[in-house]
Amino acid sequence: MKWINGFYLICIFLCATLSISANEHERWLQAADSLFRGGNWFEASILYERAYYTSTDARGRIVANLAKGEAMKEMGEFSRARRDLQRSVTFRGDESLREELLYQLALCAYLEGDAAGARSYLLQIKHGFEQMPRSRTFLLQGLVIIEEERWDDLRPHLENWFLETNEPSEMRDDYLYAFDNMVAELGGIPSPRDPDRARMWSTFLPGAGQFYAGSAGWGVLNAFSQMAALGGFGLMAWNGYYIAGVFAGLGPFQSLYFGGIRQAGTLAEQKNKSRMDEFQAALKRFLLDVAAQKQQ
Repeated sequence: MKWINGFYLICIFLCATLSISANEHERWLQAADSLFRGGNWFEASILYERAYYTSTDARGRIVANLAKGEAMKEMGEFSRARRDLQRSVTFRGDESLREELLYQLALCAYLEGDAAGARSYLLQIKHGFEQMPRSRTFLLQGLVIIEEERWDDLRPHLENWFLETNEPSEMRDDYLYAFDNMVAELGGIPSPRDPDRARMWSTFLPGAGQFYAGSAGWGVLNAFSQMAALGGFGLMAWNGYYIAGVFAGLGPFQSLYFGGIRQAGTLAEQKNKSRMDEFQAALKRFLLDVAAQKQQ
């Protein structure tokens, strides 16, 4: 049903009269707002696009563009929202609207996984709007710092956040103490295990690379399997079954040996990612909790 409605709206968009007026722009904008409030974000995005093209001034276009960006974000279309918002980067009118545009671009970039892009937009806000309060951008800046693993910048960023938002010194100390305590409980910044070293350990001592990677169970299983394969070969060779021993003993041993080397490196990489993901998730929850408390 959504796509049928969208088809009709696109037809209206393409076939509507080319005569443009301020009233027409407002009508499309109001209709889109009504659809957005009703949760019909796809249909709303189409009408916001129509409002964008029927606007007679740059300010009206950026308002419609920002509204369309909100609808696209609701649908999870962060890349498309960012691409559409890029159309308004040349806007040089209302400073508050331009700051909002850059913030939304930074947010969309972060949500689509481009932390470096988000940082570039935030830097434009920082250096282009020095007189405006930056309390809104501190949370997103912190999330970007965590995503980029710039650990040396995180605590100073928190201190600046609390200072510039005029937090009482006691509350600021409580926040920083809670942050330090949380990092300590998580075991500090995760130290990555070197996948090449894991593979090297498994090359010389089967199972050792898995132990180094933090997967003792896989290490025991791999070492036991290789010993069993060699034992099977020795037993069959002892009884004169040399050919069977090669196929049933040495063959599996070779697969387990080289497979264990590859597995050790893979486990190290997976363990590194898992530990870092958990660490980053905990830090992000902390920042979101702080932001929620500040809004209360």
